[in-house]
Amino acid sequence: MPSLPITLEAALRDARSPDPTSRSVAVRHLAAALLAELGDPSPALDLARGHALGEAVVAALTAALDDPQVPVRAMAATGLGQLGEPAVIARIDPWLQDPDPGPDAGYLRECAAITCVLLGLASAPEHLVRADDGEGTRPTEAPPAAPHPLRPPGHVPSDLSRVTYEAALARITAALRAPAPDLRFQAAGGLVELAGRAAEPALCAALDGESHPHVRLALVSALAELDPPGSEACARLAAVVADPGAAVELAFAAALGLAAARDPSGGPPLVLGLQRSGDRARALEGLAALGLAAPPAAVPLALKLARAWLTPSVMRVRAAYALVRMAPETGQPLLDEFARSRRPAVQEAVADARAALAQLTLQDMSKRT
Repeated sequence: MPSLPITLEAALRDARSPDPTSRSVAVRHLAAALLAELGDPSPALDLARGHALGEAVVAALTAALDDPQVPVRAMAATGLGQLGEPAVIARIDPWLQDPDPGPDAGYLRECAAITCVLLGLASAPEHLVRADDGEGTRPTEAPPAAPHPLRPPGHVPSDLSRVTYEAALARITAALRAPAPDLRFQAAGGLVELAGRAAEPALCAALDGESHPHVRLALVSALAELDPPGSEACARLAAVVADPGAAVELAFAAALGLAAARDPSGGPPLVLGLQRSGDRARALEGLAALGLAAPPAAVPLALKLARAWLTPSVMRVRAAYALVRMAPETGQPLLDEFARSRRPAVQEAVADARAALAQLTLQDMSKRT
């Protein structure tokens, strides 16, 4: 991890500097500097309590929420989100509800949404709750809460984590219907992070009523990130791929989601993606996921990539990896040939390819059982 440009002590000092540039640098890095001294812990609530200067950091960030400079206010909110401070939600609610189309209001909206996601992750299902046992703090699990329509299965919150999680989730869910497109854009990916597969119905409904091209792309990308997309999501993604008027980027994002669900209807945009250098690696991953169901036209294109001397070696290995899945009799000898290379980068790429092949095989077996 790259070193921060300012120490924790200096950031605390400069957070109240009369110079706006100094304040901006300080507030931007204040939470990160504290977390670095704490050993970069996993997201959790009340992280600042683990450091002697934590209370001062939270106070400085809270004061910065009223800074005259918009970037300072915005970075103060995300910093409090990084530290798992639920009190910031009440302060950023007006930002989320502000329909002003101007850039300042938009920036505050987007950072408010990011803050909600950070707080949701801090109180998410996989995290244990801290409880006082009289000898300090220790991780414990809280009793189950009542089901929530967007809470992932297995969520076991404490009172504080439940309230925080529900508050963050409610705001991100509502943001999908916000008047401001920048907020809807942020909400799409944020909902997947907070709710996982349970986000599918809300994302599908949002996509059905969305006309803004950037927000549609965000919603399609979010559906594609589901692990894997369900039948409702796949129906929407397939409709995007079949739409002759869909933008290339939109159709490609939908195709990646369909490939994750092993739906071959996403194959054609992946084949086209092989011809674009920026999309080539992801196209190969998608085609590998489809395996034998990939379009036949993908095989000669992947073979050409694997044999192209001017193609970077790691990309050639990826092409061979995809061929092992699409045409094993062609791809396996190529991957074995790369495995005999003495170049460390190629050896590492082959090891990654074999691990990915094993993972895909396991996933295929689980779908058949």
